[in-house]
Amino acid sequence: MWGILGGMAALLRFLVLAVAFSVAGAAEVDEAPMVFPAFEMSMPDRFGIDGDGDGIIDLPNTAEYVSGRRPGGCDGTCPEATFTVVLDASASRVTLGGVNVPISMRHRWDIEAGGEPVAQVESFGPLARVDLPEGEYTVTLTVAAELPDGVVTGRARRGIVVEDLLVVAIGDSYASGEGNPERYRLPNGEAAEWADGLADPAVAGAHAAAHRSTVAWPALTALALEKADPGSSVTFVSVAASGATVARGLLDGQSPDLPVAQMDQIAALVGEREIDVLLLSIGGNDIGFSHLIRGLVDADELMDPLCYETDLANVWAAVEDGDWGRGSSLGFQVWPPVTCRATTTTDGPRLPGLRGLPGELDRLAEAIGTLDVDEVYVMEYPDPTGAAGGRGTCSEIVGDTTPPFGFHEISAAEQELGRLRVLGPLNSTLAEAARRHGWTFVGGIAEAFAAGHGYCGNWPDYGYPEGYYDRPFPDRLAFPDGWYRHPARLNVKAEAGEPGITWYRTAAQSAALQGPDARRNTAGTMHPNELGHLAMARAALASIWSD
Repeated sequence: MWGILGGMAALLRFLVLAVAFSVAGAAEVDEAPMVFPAFEMSMPDRFGIDGDGDGIIDLPNTAEYVSGRRPGGCDGTCPEATFTVVLDASASRVTLGGVNVPISMRHRWDIEAGGEPVAQVESFGPLARVDLPEGEYTVTLTVAAELPDGVVTGRARRGIVVEDLLVVAIGDSYASGEGNPERYRLPNGEAAEWADGLADPAVAGAHAAAHRSTVAWPALTALALEKADPGSSVTFVSVAASGATVARGLLDGQSPDLPVAQMDQIAALVGEREIDVLLLSIGGNDIGFSHLIRGLVDADELMDPLCYETDLANVWAAVEDGDWGRGSSLGFQVWPPVTCRATTTTDGPRLPGLRGLPGELDRLAEAIGTLDVDEVYVMEYPDPTGAAGGRGTCSEIVGDTTPPFGFHEISAAEQELGRLRVLGPLNSTLAEAARRHGWTFVGGIAEAFAAGHGYCGNWPDYGYPEGYYDRPFPDRLAFPDGWYRHPARLNVKAEAGEPGITWYRTAAQSAALQGPDARRNTAGTMHPNELGHLAMARAALASIWSD
């Protein structure tokens, strides 16, 4: 497992095994020069970079990126993945009479593994770069400094550990980053931009179809791990896709735009490499997340008082058994003259529901078991209701007059029932599956969102042009920079996430950022916003660092 998790890498990197020096051919001097050779090792970031300079973090999602090999594959047996190591001898010095002598140095780096030579590098400056497979090595630095009266040499010998943490994300829209494009759509109709596939049409097309973004909590988790330790690197890939279920998405193709199962994609990407951290969000679509939201919005006590209770009962029943073919219609009789009766159709989707979800998660666990995975982290679903009270408490959700929801809403009473009959059981099912399969359940998410960060909380405020605060509310939508930013560029106030600030993406915001379209409409509605994803990433990091 990665060095930062165990601490052993740091010890090995800074353990000095031997230091020696000698003077060759030097004339006698009152005080002999002293050599203090020293070096550090680091590994350049592999994730979080913007290699093509387009302002978006790269998400290559290729086997070459994961393996560290050049594009084009390899003939026969592929070589072991290698990663760049930077050896820095800038701290080396030579003193004469206790005073540092400004001299140029020659450096030779001898690298061994298990007592056998691996590489030898010579440099006339203090820096050397070498590509090595993961593992433990012994590095011997030999420096030679030319003095007016001769040459002085010195050696330092240390152990180093080359480690690249492979982080993989799979799952649904809560892992892909739905509602949080890399660049929001422009008023001229230019579409929102999703993750950067580095000009690879296949990768870029998959990112766009999946609504995949590095704003998502798995990417933020990987980015934080990358920045936490300069002595190691992180490779991150994500195949999570909006709308995915265990069956349709993870274990089988999802759509014509996403025809390959996520598990098959991961197997092809990682090859024989061990996955150090597998980040997972799944289950919401298996119980009908989008149908649930639609059903609760459409079940309106004021607009349709006769069928309201029937429609609401249909929603809870469908969440339980996965049968979304239920409906209602008015019936006419002697007394009462008009009544509402439940109906059934064959048009609605048939999903696993809460009853079938444990079996689906067992099937997923079996598929994960075919890969070499060290740790699996399953993310709890958040609570949009702001149920803990305060300014975030929601009297209604999705009340925006934005397609596809019209003038309906999810009332406070419906929210409470949803927490009891949907969110609680769903998260309990995930936690139990995690216990059953030895995964880590990242909990506390629902509670954190509920503590004043619900759907109807105040929008983040990153600053507006002069005069915007005096304009009507809809004008705020015209300036997304005032309420939406990539977490890597958040200001201190926003990162604090004080109570009353929403961690959810509203329907109006979703329409402004990525727009209604024929396939998804305002698909980002009811998903975590950038602050929500940041909170989820912090919870994931706490779980990873505690293991």
